[in-house]
Amino acid sequence: MSPFRRERPPVCLGPLASFPEDVPKRIGTSPPLAILRHGDTVHVFEDRCPHAGAILSRGTLTGEHLTCPAHAATFEVATGRSLGPLTCRPLRTYTAWLEDGLLYHSPTPRPPRKAQRTPCRPNT
Repeated sequence: MSPFRRERPPVCLGPLASFPEDVPKRIGTSPPLAILRHGDTVHVFEDRCPHAGAILSRGTLTGEHLTCPAHAATFEVATGRSLGPLTCRPLRTYTAWLEDGLLYHSPTPRPPRKAQRTPCRPNT
């Protein structure tokens, strides 16, 4: 990393209680992100499907898997891993944590796992 590049400060998203449990909530950041809360565990990930560009927070949640409302691409919310009938690059995920009842996230995405980078294609 360049010695001139500064780390971006964490982003406060508000009180944990303002995020419903097991319902993805879109936040209008740049890029748009989705927040998914399971008790005290929170997942933050990009809110655009890498295959079709659809808004993932409008998709269907089954346990830890979120299915895109447009083309049924499925993603594991904890890791961003692509599953299901279409395989795409993983979702960008972000580190999230709680401090004094407030939810924060890192504005820099976690690095993707190289082994999981695949082009969007139908599974056979």
